[in-house]
Amino acid sequence: MMAPLPFLLTLLSLVLASITVDDPSDYADLAADATDNALGVDYTTDNGGPSYLIYNITGPFYYADEDAEIDHHTLSVDANDTSVLVVTEGAVVNLSYSNVVKEGYSTWLNQASFYGVNAAINVANKSTAYIDHSNITVHNGAANIYAYGTGTTIYVSDTDLYSSGPVSHGLYASGNGTIHASNVRHFSGGSRCSSFSGDNPAGYLYVTDAIAHTAGIGSAIFYSLGESYGTDVVGYSENAPSLFSDGAQTSSFTNVDFTAGLLAGTVMFSSSTRSSGASLSFSNSRLKTLGDDMAALWFGNLIATATLHATELNTTSGILVIANASQITQSFDHFVGWEENSSILPAQVAVTVTESSLNGDLVAYNGSAISWTLAQYSSWTGAAYSGKDTAYLAVALDSTSTWTLTQDVYLQDFTNADTSNTNIASQGYSIYYNASSSANRWLNSSTSSLPGGGQLKSY
Repeated sequence: MMAPLPFLLTLLSLVLASITVDDPSDYADLAADATDNALGVDYTTDNGGPSYLIYNITGPFYYADEDAEIDHHTLSVDANDTSVLVVTEGAVVNLSYSNVVKEGYSTWLNQASFYGVNAAINVANKSTAYIDHSNITVHNGAANIYAYGTGTTIYVSDTDLYSSGPVSHGLYASGNGTIHASNVRHFSGGSRCSSFSGDNPAGYLYVTDAIAHTAGIGSAIFYSLGESYGTDVVGYSENAPSLFSDGAQTSSFTNVDFTAGLLAGTVMFSSSTRSSGASLSFSNSRLKTLGDDMAALWFGNLIATATLHATELNTTSGILVIANASQITQSFDHFVGWEENSSILPAQVAVTVTESSLNGDLVAYNGSAISWTLAQYSSWTGAAYSGKDTAYLAVALDSTSTWTLTQDVYLQDFTNADTSNTNIASQGYSIYYNASSSANRWLNSSTSSLPGGGQLKSY
């Protein structure tokens, strides 16, 4: 069994250093799983199957209303729509120093994606599982570890998770189930295989000291439907954002380092009617996007708040935030707008930045709104503008924060605790504010000079 894989720090010089982060793909036979990982995800009637549970969850190691201790064993099965280890009806099972290997396909994607059918380990119905120092490997399309139901709790530590095939999430909580994980490493090669995923009506995920690497389209580090908390997590999603959040969910990250390769750094949306109450926070973290058109934070068909504390946003595109009347398609590889779905509504997002230095722009499309607040010694170099049609843009600064303009800016609301505006470096650009907005009464429709040659004036 593979021993836990450490972070390796190699000093290249007194100034420069590199960090090597290992994950289960480093020792897996990826070529052998290429066929699995090439399988697409299609939720049509022919391939998705019924949207209600049609199977009795079963497996060769089945514990219902009984407790068990399993250690230093290999548990496996090669069968479709079948788990390896099932814990249900209030059972408590401890799994230590063991290998769990699952092979066999899911007949219907809806059954695997929403109900954990075919998962290697399925824990449900007010049961509890403790998993430590183990390797969980799944092939052909199956979640590694699945928790379902109010009162169901899984504790995972010092464990490697490897998966191939579609909808093969690493840790997967649904139906108000809860998973606590520490010192885990996950790799998935297939499509729609997030490392740490929640699902309807809610999943609760608490992940610390983790490494996550996904290769497939739609495979995020976190997929929030419920509440997701990540602390000390390094994640790389090659063909997905680091976060998908659907609806009024909570996603909170501390001391994380995420790199995203498709769509945006984080994507928060509502797949049905526009919902309100979604929240996102990063603290002492770094978020990096690789694509030329990728924003760090993206919002669509949603009303949300976001907080960035002592956090870096590194984008190739130069875009920090996008808000749009848009959402994600079922293919999870592009956005779709109100032109194709008339029920989609503009996004509204309020972002608060504290103790952070950020470079990039805010872009609102099709009637969407971005409120941007800088506080507690933050600095921002960039602009805010409408990408298409009208938009609501608001910027607020406290007296300790600074703004360096990179082009003329038209704002609905502008507030500055430093009423002399000495905390603005205009570089010759101007800020235009809506004279009829109540938030701008302090300006009295006046025109004033900004440091650097620009002006602050009404429109």
